[in-house]
Amino acid sequence: MSEGLSNREVADLYRRYGFLLRRRCLMLMFSRAPAQVDDALQETFLKLIRAGAPIRTAEEPLRWLYRVADRTCFDLLRKTKYARRSDPIDDVLDELPANTGLEPELRRAAMELLDALGQEDQQIAVMAFIDGMNQQEIANELGYSRMTIIKRVARLKERAQRIRTRKPNANARRAGDLS
Repeated sequence: MSEGLSNREVADLYRRYGFLLRRRCLMLMFSRAPAQVDDALQETFLKLIRAGAPIRTAEEPLRWLYRVADRTCFDLLRKTKYARRSDPIDDVLDELPANTGLEPELRRAAMELLDALGQEDQQIAVMAFIDGMNQQEIANELGYSRMTIIKRVARLKERAQRIRTRKPNANARRAGDLS
């Protein structure tokens, strides 16, 4: 097991990145319940205490911290089967950074996709659709070939497009839109 961080190091990371990581947890958990989001944030920092030494040499500490927070949120959602928030997803999106390089509709669809995806595809979706990383960056981060990531992102985009174009009222669909 990897060496953890000292209390001082964790306190410094919390001061610098705590707000950003809490927003990340809020976004991934679609939950306004402060206790659930705070649980995820707290668990993220507990992981740093236990095995966070690699952040000392991370080229991009925030990106590394986001991966820890992402895995923590997904793990908590799976373990506790938290219900997704009942408020519209637009309310969550309003609180998040708008500059991800993707249009809001595609970003919304990507967030809806997270519920239906396995852990690896969740990571890829977050990196591509929320963080705005390109395929080579994702491939480097996850240890896959660029071609594998291109194919997986293409499949995720297709699913996101279906969600994005889905109409709340089936009668609103035109015959030409069913393809």
